[in-house]
Amino acid sequence: MDPYQVYRLYLALRLHFTNENYDITKTKGGVRPSKQAFLKRKDLFAIRKLAETKSRQEIIDFLVSNFVSGNRWGGVFDSESVEVYTQWTYKMQKLTYQFTQDLYAMHADGDPLQSVDGQHPSIFKLYMGGKISLESIAILDKIIKFTSRDYGSLSDDFMWKDFVHLVKKYRPFVKIDKEKFTHLYQKEIGVVVK
Repeated sequence: MDPYQVYRLYLALRLHFTNENYDITKTKGGVRPSKQAFLKRKDLFAIRKLAETKSRQEIIDFLVSNFVSGNRWGGVFDSESVEVYTQWTYKMQKLTYQFTQDLYAMHADGDPLQSVDGQHPSIFKLYMGGKISLESIAILDKIIKFTSRDYGSLSDDFMWKDFVHLVKKYRPFVKIDKEKFTHLYQKEIGVVVK
């Protein structure tokens, strides 16, 4: 990829993770910044480095891993971004194991998706406490689409809204064999998914 293509991909992913109405899976990355604006950027070195050292998929994975870690610039300008990407790659390699472990943690105290008296569901509390991974939550959402449920008073809670937004935006980038993970979920939890 040339640096301009990397820049377009970066802008599309940044819009995907920061804008509620932009979905890169539907637009196929349809952003067209002018070449003049691109050439005026002071950060061309970082973008050129990505273009020279990584394949298209590696660039996507690098940016996604940094966006979901909370880096609003996708790690392009951060010295710790390579470590974030390395850890993310490792997590992707052990998704089945991680998901199984997280299912036990999620269901240890009952239904992890139930909101009692307007409180955050335990899935949110476990994630915020670092007890379960965002990848497992995204997988669970692919299987049972819990982010589409009505959570009543939580619809006005900014922390819950940010959490649901992150899960929905991250979900397309967590690549799984849905049938395999659905079967694993049903086996471990004893619930049939329709």
